[in-house]
Amino acid sequence: MRIVSAESQGVHIAVKIALVADRFDPLAGGREQWTVGFAAYLQGHGHEVHVLAFSEANHTLPVCSHILPQARRMLDRARIVAGSIATLKPDVVHDGGTSWSGQVFHPHTGSRLLSEVALRAARPMSYRLRTALSPRRRRYHWQLDRLERLQARNARRIVALSRRLGALLAERHGIPADRITVIPNGVDTQHFAPERLAELAQSARRALGIGDGPLFLGVAHNLRLKGVDTTLRALAVLRQEGADATLAVAGGTADAFWTGLATRLGVRDHVQFLGPVADMASLYAAADVLVHPTRWDACCLATIEGLAAGLPVITTAMDGASELIASGQSGFVLPDPEDVATLAAHMRRLLHPGTRSGIGAAARDVALRHDARDNFRAVEAVLAQVADECRQ
Repeated sequence: MRIVSAESQGVHIAVKIALVADRFDPLAGGREQWTVGFAAYLQGHGHEVHVLAFSEANHTLPVCSHILPQARRMLDRARIVAGSIATLKPDVVHDGGTSWSGQVFHPHTGSRLLSEVALRAARPMSYRLRTALSPRRRRYHWQLDRLERLQARNARRIVALSRRLGALLAERHGIPADRITVIPNGVDTQHFAPERLAELAQSARRALGIGDGPLFLGVAHNLRLKGVDTTLRALAVLRQEGADATLAVAGGTADAFWTGLATRLGVRDHVQFLGPVADMASLYAAADVLVHPTRWDACCLATIEGLAAGLPVITTAMDGASELIASGQSGFVLPDPEDVATLAAHMRRLLHPGTRSGIGAAARDVALRHDARDNFRAVEAVLAQVADECRQ
């Protein structure tokens, strides 16, 4: 099968592609969801797709899965991947951050080390001091740094999900500009079309027990990293002012810390921690606003899904997807993820249906320029170009 690249318009032959991931599961985080969708796209376009992962779940794709033996240390996992790649001999390897074997390195977390730094900065000072002195944590950070440097050194091409991330990687590792391609994430804009979601809205809100008041939605597998504590504090401000607003949080499972924080803030009865959710479309249908005050995100899929659903989205400058948003027009971008007062002000403004409607329409227009198929096609073109280079 010959494929015309969306970017270069060059003609390429279908190739044997290895996709490397920690976990192959559409119900896990954004990185895993993207990998499953990309695998389905490649399979449908005639490529021979091999998935190398340490676990898989919740999919029925007809791809060739290679479930690798578990290892605790990330460098050992990378070595296991390298051995499997040597045996498999694919034409090109796509790696999302698991190993150093990817000729195309496409880090969906951006930089796991910088993500860890952002997460640690959000912890209390006592925790930061303990981790700074912990030999185990220091070894872990050394491994993160070592792995990232090997990934950047070995890759022929690096796909960055935002201009900011591309610049960070170039500066950290001295990568020439011609080795970095910026391709923002994309989503299935038809699946999240507002016209389709409108048919689900009433039943979805009824299932959540939501009345007529505004429903703010958070999507976060790592609740602390994605700023759910900031959202809870902003919600508390609105509730104290008398706003009939509620919050639903999908993704990660809330433990006693999170329910306790909501209780201390006086909003426990107005927050639903939903845990993993298979049908996100229904949640977007029920919601009025997506709130994502993340402390680190290479390019959050949930942000773009919210835009595609026609929801006003509040995110931060630490989210690569914020580069798609004109703040105040198609959403709001917080410079500081810790700024509860400004987040509450944006949420307060979006209590009004007319404001939500105008910003949501602009958000939908933004998302239409970032459809998943366009994203997949662009990454496929990079893989095909690298495969051509490797044959020469």
